[in-house]
Amino acid sequence: MPELPEVETIKNDLKRQVVGATITEVDTDWPKTVNEPEYELFSSLLPGKKIKDIQRRGKNLIIAVDDSYLWVHFKMTGHMVVAPAKSLNKDKWDVDDPDSPLAERVNQYIHLAFYLDDGRVMALSDLRKFARVALVNEEGLNEILANLGPEPLEDSFTFDVFVARIMKKRGVIKKVLMDQDVIAGIGNIYADEILFEARIAPQRAASELSESELKRLYKSTRDVLKKAVKMRGTSISDYRDASGKKGAYSEARKVYRRTDEPCPNDCGGVVHRVKINGRSSHYCPNCQK
Repeated sequence: MPELPEVETIKNDLKRQVVGATITEVDTDWPKTVNEPEYELFSSLLPGKKIKDIQRRGKNLIIAVDDSYLWVHFKMTGHMVVAPAKSLNKDKWDVDDPDSPLAERVNQYIHLAFYLDDGRVMALSDLRKFARVALVNEEGLNEILANLGPEPLEDSFTFDVFVARIMKKRGVIKKVLMDQDVIAGIGNIYADEILFEARIAPQRAASELSESELKRLYKSTRDVLKKAVKMRGTSISDYRDASGKKGAYSEARKVYRRTDEPCPNDCGGVVHRVKINGRSSHYCPNCQK
């Protein structure tokens, strides 16, 4: 699932590429992608609307169009791609160059397309068809985002704010970090990476962490997310940026999906995989206590 760094990358890409363009047509082969209003109304309301801004809140992408907002949640396998409209043949990219990012299979599951007045298309590729989109007013958008916790990369996210958010929830620290009500945008990938950098085991109870451990965790949260944004996200699975290209953090990750590999700290241990609350977690028992 695209997390904060991946959605931030797509947001930044779209901000550079489509702000100022006007939507001329909407097409889909999977109307269920649209939550509200019903697809027929959705597709009739958007033509003529100008894209004014692109924002992100947690894992949510927000596209401001005139007096409304396109809310997008990529769920497990969604991402947005921008390319010449002539390259899109029904629900697949038709490209001659086999080395083009658009030719990669993961970019070929187009289920919702927004055609633009400059000859390009902004298209949602989503293998599993779980991604959801809605056209809402400001009140509707606020309702969708109402329960999200603070943004971990904003200046207002101080150590005191971090501690207050972490301590308001019971449970193991891995689960608490991934709770979108606590902190917005962290999922399975970055929770594993953050805890490794902080040298804290994912099974630890959040309420039992010492002040020094919380300080390490706060620092690693911001450091890992900043690095992942700089490296344009993680593309171990389906995520690609708005050009259809992979993010580079896949190579930089320390423990996520590195089961049985030597610990990158050269401690002599290996990365273990355990289940926590039904989700796979990766950590080094030697380094993380």
